[in-house]
Amino acid sequence: MGRFIDIDAQTWKQVRPDVAHGVLGTTILNEGVTMTVTRVLPGNGFTAHHDAYGHLLYFLSGSGVVGVAGEEAAIRPGLTVRIQAGEEHYYRNTGSDELTLVSVNIPGNGR
Repeated sequence: MGRFIDIDAQTWKQVRPDVAHGVLGTTILNEGVTMTVTRVLPGNGFTAHHDAYGHLLYFLSGSGVVGVAGEEAAIRPGLTVRIQAGEEHYYRNTGSDELTLVSVNIPGNGR
């Protein structure tokens, strides 16, 4: 992948079909941390699950709900959510438009 990335020209693949439905992503960085641009179709999202790595979610557009470790918040553009390795988390698109975000996966040891 080059220095400049045209997101619209990337291949979009189903993300984590074991815990997600209607979630498509394209990975733009995979060098220790993984950065994925993610699209969530209306009425879809991730079910509650745990991962051995942390996340940083930055929501770009759309609306929905995100939950982490028993707390829940409304998704809006600009919301950023930090999820520690092992914390239960989920997010859903509750709007009528596509939900878009950047998801950064952080190795479990924080490095």
